[in-house]
Amino acid sequence: MVLTWLAAVALLLMAVLGVFTVATGWMPPPARGRVVRPELWGLGALTSALGMGTGLSLHWWADSLTMDNLGGATAFALIILGGVLQWRAQRPGTL
Repeated sequence: MVLTWLAAVALLLMAVLGVFTVATGWMPPPARGRVVRPELWGLGALTSALGMGTGLSLHWWADSLTMDNLGGATAFALIILGGVLQWRAQRPGTL
């Protein structure tokens, strides 16, 4: 249970960083050199945090196997979409 709460706090911090980056354009120092579109990067961080939070909370609100599968697919799609958005925000040729 402690790990669930720590993961929830980490996801909350990731979402706050995404919102802050979208609103101000500020980037964390490790990513400043390679990101050319900080707002898009922040939107990707926010989308990934939403997907991971959905996946983390599935056991709280999923009441059937169908809902669990739909929620898992949605969480996976949001995580992938967030990664693609963050990838597109970077300078070409950097990893």
